[in-house]
Amino acid sequence: MTNDVAQTAPKSIAVLRLSALGDVIMTVPLLRTLQQAYPNTRLYWIVSKPFQTIVEGLSGVELIVIDKPRGVFSLWQLYRQLRAYDFDWLLVPQASMRANLVTSVIRARRKIGFDTLHARDFQKWFVSEYVPAQREHLIDSFLRFATYLGVTRLLVEWDLPLRDDETAWARDKLGACTGIKLAVGLAASKPERNWPVERYREALNRIAEQWDITVVLIGGPGASEREKAESLKNGLQAPVCDLVGQSNLRQLAALLGQVEVLLAPDTGPLHIAQAMGTPVVGLYAVAPADKTGPYVEPQWTVNVFDEAVRTILKRQPEGVSWRQRVHDDRAMRLIQVQDVVDRLRALFADRGLPPKPVVSKLSAGPK
Repeated sequence: MTNDVAQTAPKSIAVLRLSALGDVIMTVPLLRTLQQAYPNTRLYWIVSKPFQTIVEGLSGVELIVIDKPRGVFSLWQLYRQLRAYDFDWLLVPQASMRANLVTSVIRARRKIGFDTLHARDFQKWFVSEYVPAQREHLIDSFLRFATYLGVTRLLVEWDLPLRDDETAWARDKLGACTGIKLAVGLAASKPERNWPVERYREALNRIAEQWDITVVLIGGPGASEREKAESLKNGLQAPVCDLVGQSNLRQLAALLGQVEVLLAPDTGPLHIAQAMGTPVVGLYAVAPADKTGPYVEPQWTVNVFDEAVRTILKRQPEGVSWRQRVHDDRAMRLIQVQDVVDRLRALFADRGLPPKPVVSKLSAGPK
């Protein structure tokens, strides 16, 4: 910690990041960085209820769990909930109208939000200071709040607080798995980010020819995710541990911490796996992987966003906004099976995961 930071240490800092799952996980390094820079400062995190559980128990952080405002009455209730707090600094690494409304009812001496590149929904009307931003990964844009405050040592660490029973649950579920435990997430929150199930099946079958794998299916309890899981299993040439709809967020984190790799599109579990130290083969076409993709070991990512911009939007990638998305079902189909197979093979080789032994076929000769 530098002397300048120590001399300006506030009594309290609140970080407002309500959602979504992946963004909440990507906010944790900012909290860890602030902790080491201001060890005597009370650190708060204002988060919405659906994502409370995954960060509950984060050491040195007091959670303030709220419902997102959905009208005047709920905003009044939120004001009553938060009026007991009076923060020195409020950091708002979330630019949305709901986050802005929450900001408006919080008392803080400094309210710090995004500058123009990341700000939207009139965030500048609700904060008094603005953090300069660049075209960079979201984790880096969150960490800029720390550098804006004068912090020079940035930490990209998570240390999610899992309980022994959650770890034991995952160990029990994976106990019968043989070979390489390859977790697969088939569904993102937005259908346009999903890769076709038949391509997953083909890629996994090719990998199963060379490596001894067990496919560990993860996902929520929704009917569409159940349908995708059943479809994948039909014709899959590898054993399956089907855990779709069986885990809560903390159990999912424990599970992803005990597999060798996760194959998934742009979705929250991808960032949970990263936080647990598990490498990810991420599938990106709708959004730029440079912004929201795997932050650690990005070399395993299959990223065709630029191709999607050129072929579907008929534009040049360098000329589009940093917020640009390719909202088209054709985008993910630009990812070829061979792209995924090549990344998985390279990752397995990098990790020293041995392929199946080659069985020699000796000719029986003439009788």
